[in-house]
Amino acid sequence: MHNQTAAQVGQYQFPAGGDRWRWSDDMFAIHGMGPGDVVPTRDLFLRHVHPQHRDRVAAALEACEQQGATLGEHYTLVDLAGQERTVTISGARERRADHDVVSGFLVDVSASQQETVASAVNTQLHQALESHAVIDQAKGVLMLVYGIDGDAAFELLRWSSQQRNVRLLALAERLVAAVESAGGLSPVWRAKLDELFFQSLGAEPVPLAAPSGGPDALVLSTRVVGGVPVVAVRGPVDLATAGALSGAVAAVSAEARHAGRLVVDLREATHVGSAGVSVLTSLDRRLRTHGTVVRVFVTSDSSLLLASGHGLEVSVVDPMGSVSALS
Repeated sequence: MHNQTAAQVGQYQFPAGGDRWRWSDDMFAIHGMGPGDVVPTRDLFLRHVHPQHRDRVAAALEACEQQGATLGEHYTLVDLAGQERTVTISGARERRADHDVVSGFLVDVSASQQETVASAVNTQLHQALESHAVIDQAKGVLMLVYGIDGDAAFELLRWSSQQRNVRLLALAERLVAAVESAGGLSPVWRAKLDELFFQSLGAEPVPLAAPSGGPDALVLSTRVVGGVPVVAVRGPVDLATAGALSGAVAAVSAEARHAGRLVVDLREATHVGSAGVSVLTSLDRRLRTHGTVVRVFVTSDSSLLLASGHGLEVSVVDPMGSVSALS
């Protein structure tokens, strides 16, 4: 089998109305043959054209031979070893001393085409690896901050991407860039990380993180007061837990639409971050399309007071106040 490192060009010639062809050495090589191995003919040439392209190439040859049409066809050639090659044939009829001849070139572009495909694949693979690395970095940030595993970190990224309609890769790039520009962790967290790092260098196992049911866990409860569903929140509402809040509200959304109102009680929330505010405003917009009003109860020291600018109906109430009296 003939190996190629670049586009190979063969030359051919045959008399108009005749069957015998003349081939250059490269013409034989493109067909997987040695020079002089066979007597080239029209029939032999067409037998090496892929069956799906044979009629088209034969018609083009005939038009060039009989009508003087310019020949130019792109097709698949099957060489003597059965290997498929991508080739282009070109030719023209011209007058010689006493007869017309058709002559031209056959160019095997398989090698250059493969190089183009390989280059494109390599580029895509490089981009994919870079994308994977950025997403892994973003996952690492979430794993460190929230004490979760890689799968949970990826789910947080995916959920956030869907919530804000931002491509996952773009979100990961923004998060990594934001962390880099922030200059790293605070001195307290750096000290903690130092301890964990040097513990991991020793033979003793690193202590496991606190269980998910610890003091930093989010606890959600739902009940109906006076026909109005109430979702009560205790613990932090941040990126790691905002999805759970969204799910709890979605679970009572049918009752909320029926009642025309939903109460989210955040008086026992230890922290409500931007992710929590984003979830609440998104839920508020969706429920308002059904005529349902969302009321959020907070205490006077709640960070959610800032959310009034997001269109939420926020009520500041006494921590021990009765929900039934306020709903």
